[in-house]
Amino acid sequence: MFRFLSLGLLATHAQAANWAVLVAGSKSYSNYRHQADVCHSYSVVRSKGIPEENIILMMYDDVVNSMDNPFPGQLFNAPDGPDVYAICGPHIDYRGDDVNPDNFLNVLTGQGSGKVLKSTADDNVFIFFSDHGAPGLISFPEDAMHKSDLQGALQTMSDTNMFSKLAIYVEACESGSMFEELQIPGVYALSAAGPEEPSWGTYCGQSAVVNGESLNTCLADMFSVAWMEDAESRDVTHETLAQQFESIDSAVTRSAASQWGDTTFTSNKVSDFLGSAQSALMAINPSATKEEKIRSSQLATHIDVHRLIGMYTTSQNSTERLVAGLRMQTELRQQLLSEHTFRQFTAVAYPSDLASQAAARRRLENPVHKHCELAGHRSFRKHCAGQFDAGSSFALSFHQIVVNVCNDIAEQGMNLDIRAAAEQSCGYVKSMSDSVLFGSARAKPSIVV
Repeated sequence: MFRFLSLGLLATHAQAANWAVLVAGSKSYSNYRHQADVCHSYSVVRSKGIPEENIILMMYDDVVNSMDNPFPGQLFNAPDGPDVYAICGPHIDYRGDDVNPDNFLNVLTGQGSGKVLKSTADDNVFIFFSDHGAPGLISFPEDAMHKSDLQGALQTMSDTNMFSKLAIYVEACESGSMFEELQIPGVYALSAAGPEEPSWGTYCGQSAVVNGESLNTCLADMFSVAWMEDAESRDVTHETLAQQFESIDSAVTRSAASQWGDTTFTSNKVSDFLGSAQSALMAINPSATKEEKIRSSQLATHIDVHRLIGMYTTSQNSTERLVAGLRMQTELRQQLLSEHTFRQFTAVAYPSDLASQAAARRRLENPVHKHCELAGHRSFRKHCAGQFDAGSSFALSFHQIVVNVCNDIAEQGMNLDIRAAAEQSCGYVKSMSDSVLFGSARAKPSIVV
């Protein structure tokens, strides 16, 4: 009897599989690093043995052939590193407008007509997401996902026995906010940053060079390359999740990489989630020291401006300088419009109450009112389009204001239509002349926050 049971357990164990869902949520060359991160992650899990049919890859796929890319058809996640697109490019399952929250949820819960997870209760699942974020949100090219939807999908996966253990790593600003209150047994999460802080890009500026050619962007995110370079340089069949986190935490110096959820199985091996095949271990690029990563790092909300300043200051002729200067002027104008719009939003929400307006820009309420918060964000995306992208890293840095206003609507009974308030703010700023708009942005004691 004992022999029979042992063979049965061995057979069950042999049937266990690894699955991976890899998502880059952004588009455009300025967000190069997200698609490079995710292509690199595809290379990592494939090299560790997860079969192609068990990997689901989502990315907009516009960066590789962008007019700004000096290496058409290629993506690099490190200075003078390998072309990571060569491996991931032929295997993208969702691209363009198909990279959206609904498809991501369908992939996780095994629904829909496209390629989705078919994992079982015996399998382990690994999820990696790289893009912009905000309190309670992760961004997609044309929309955003709320923390309650992500945690709801993970709960559905648990309820329908879609994993034995699940690990999810999220690279985004305020990514820790996606996992607060996460209490699903068997779900372990890592975030690139705490709930109230931005994440950082790395291999930026003068470090973003391949074969002597500057890419004028950030090639990677600090947290993302921390876990991937660790996985490539170590025998993950002997490294535990706890040991990997120690390595990541040491490498991520600009934000607080954090653990969330069920940490009772961090003694499990990393190979339980990334795959156990041991191809030749790769040495970390000697030029990519910890000090170099710190020196070449940039705050996510500042990367767009840094990139354009670099293009301007390294221009080789008048034409290049004029083009870079105009693009920098456009970016700065959009950022100023964004900031002014959210200031106007507080004026609409709290008319003639300067103290409440200032408080709404400072408070740190928890993002727990999904419908209000998504409605406000989507209204800004819709009605401010043409002025600025409300899904950009810079604009998302003001989403906490939406969270704060939604708290007052839900908890304090404030009578405000969040959609209409956002639309009114976008329209008001749009109607103002530049001289009035930017003249009114001069620092005054009553409005400085």
